[in-house]
Amino acid sequence: MSDAAQREQLSREFRELSDQFNKFSEECAFLCDAFAAIGREPAEITPPTSEGIGHVSYWLKCQVIGYRDKIDELRACWQALNQDNG
Repeated sequence: MSDAAQREQLSREFRELSDQFNKFSEECAFLCDAFAAIGREPAEITPPTSEGIGHVSYWLKCQVIGYRDKIDELRACWQALNQDNG
């Protein structure tokens, strides 16, 4: 694949990642508000609620790891492409 095609592919992947991250950040804002509301009523935290919070926390952690890995992958591809031209 030509350098121009690789750059276009990386640009497309970056835009997609950015769009996905924007959606994720909106979901995080919603969840933060929900967690804050739950925290204001600690007596209302039932075992199922606590379990749900644990599941959501795990999901968030996995999402963050996934974004970090994808960013690292794109960075490595970009650096390799620039080294080939340097």
